[in-house]
Amino acid sequence: MAGLLALSLGVTPVGAGAQQAEAVRAAFVLNFLKFAEWPAAAGPDSSSALVIAALGEDAQSAALLAGLDGKEIQGRRIQVRVFRDAAQWRLGGGGCQAMFITPTASGAWMELREEIAGKPVLTICEAPGFCEQGGMLNLYEEDNRIRFEANPAAADHAGLKLRSTLLTLATIVKTKGGK
Repeated sequence: MAGLLALSLGVTPVGAGAQQAEAVRAAFVLNFLKFAEWPAAAGPDSSSALVIAALGEDAQSAALLAGLDGKEIQGRRIQVRVFRDAAQWRLGGGGCQAMFITPTASGAWMELREEIAGKPVLTICEAPGFCEQGGMLNLYEEDNRIRFEANPAAADHAGLKLRSTLLTLATIVKTKGGK
C-alpha cells in the first residue's frame, strides 16, 4: 500500500519527462493488479500468466510492455500483449485478465464495453468519463499529480473485487444510469 500511496500523493508528471510519466502510469497499473482479485474460476492460476491487453500502440503501451512484462505479482508472471485496435484485440486478446486502453485507443472502449461487460477483465484507461461509461479504473491528472477514479460497481458486475486499500485512495465513480 505504501507504494500506491506514494504514487497517488507524490507524483508530479508535468515536471517529469515523458518517459518518467509513462513509467509512473505503468507503476499504477502494476499496483492496480496487486489490489484486484479475480474469481477463482476465471482468474489466472498460480502456473499461468496474468495477461494485460494494452490497446493502442503508443508510448503508454510501450511503457507497460517495458515496465511490466515478465514481472511477477502474487506468484504470477505478467504478460503484456499490445493490440493496435479493437479488431486486432478480437483476434487474439480474449484471454486477458486486464485491459489497459491508452488515450490513443480510448474510442475503442465504446466498441468493446458490451463485449467485455460481465467478464472478469479489469479495465483501466486514462480518458474522461471512462468510469461513468462502465470502466473500472481511470487515471487522470490533477494539481500536477496522477490520480485515479474507481468504479467498484463495474468491478463487482464483472466478478472482480477491488480491495479497500485501493478504494480508499480513489475517487469513487458510478456508472451513469446506475449500472
